[in-house]
Amino acid sequence: ASGGRVAVVGSGPAGLAVAEQMRRAGHDATVFEVWPSAGGVLRYGIPNFKSAKSIVDEKIESLREAGVEFRTGVQVGRDVSWDALRAFDAVFLAHGAGAGRRLRLPGEELTHVSSATDFLVRANLPPEDLPAGQREKPVVGKHVVVVGGGDTSMDCVRSAVRLGAEHVTLLYRRSENEMAGRVEERRHAREEGVHFEYLTTPVRLLGRDGAVRAVECVRMELGEPDESGRRRPSPIEGSNFVIDADAVVVAVGYSVDPELLGPESGVVVDDWGQIVVDPAGRTSQPGVFAGGDNVNGADLVVTALASAHQAVPAMLDYVAERIAERTPAAG
Repeated sequence: ASGGRVAVVGSGPAGLAVAEQMRRAGHDATVFEVWPSAGGVLRYGIPNFKSAKSIVDEKIESLREAGVEFRTGVQVGRDVSWDALRAFDAVFLAHGAGAGRRLRLPGEELTHVSSATDFLVRANLPPEDLPAGQREKPVVGKHVVVVGGGDTSMDCVRSAVRLGAEHVTLLYRRSENEMAGRVEERRHAREEGVHFEYLTTPVRLLGRDGAVRAVECVRMELGEPDESGRRRPSPIEGSNFVIDADAVVVAVGYSVDPELLGPESGVVVDDWGQIVVDPAGRTSQPGVFAGGDNVNGADLVVTALASAHQAVPAMLDYVAERIAERTPAAG
């Protein structure tokens, strides 16, 4: 064939966009996805009540019909080696930022304490879309406490309501004015009975028989603005109080999973584990490009799409050069 071969790691918005563009240009595209189904954050990050999964299914089906190959349940470095990836003419890394940040508090290891990602996928997805160890619905009991202040924390509290929790409380360390998420998400949550505790932060998780039972919290006050421009919260001495919790969900942001690239990639990352790229999406490794949340940090789908499209021209040039190198000159 006259076309090249491109590997895409991750099947979220950025990965799908690049695979589509490569096929359009006449190249073979193989998408490697660690989850059992393709779609990335579109399937695993956005709850069903916000986006119909059928849209994702249709998109992936149309890409399959266009000749894109999907290999799911495959982790780079574990199931497919970097040497195998380097055999492709170019590689696009689009594995996102799906690792939940931790609170780093005593008691976080108790059962029924989960990351937002784990909680949301188990709450919202059919078992066949999940790995064997994650197919049970999350235990919510009567009282659920969610920690965090962005749209993901709203997804968590609303999912907890749908799972049957009677009391759902959101803890956020600043005031409502400083919240990152959208106002209408909070309105929906309030209408569904979610209780908001602003200027409150957890200090430890209390357990009984190995399972979480309560959260000890402290009230905060806002001081001078920090480097983000938001006023810095500091604890008020002696304001500690305890709230019941049969389950705790940690929704304090996402980072790039360092395991997903493995040490063999040679790709340079910054202090946050995000991949360092130039404006054309090139990484430190020749022929390896990257885009989406693994470059920008957890962000919007449109941002991921934009960074994918930025990388396409340089990728096409690179693949064309590789093809030219192995095509004997006429004459």
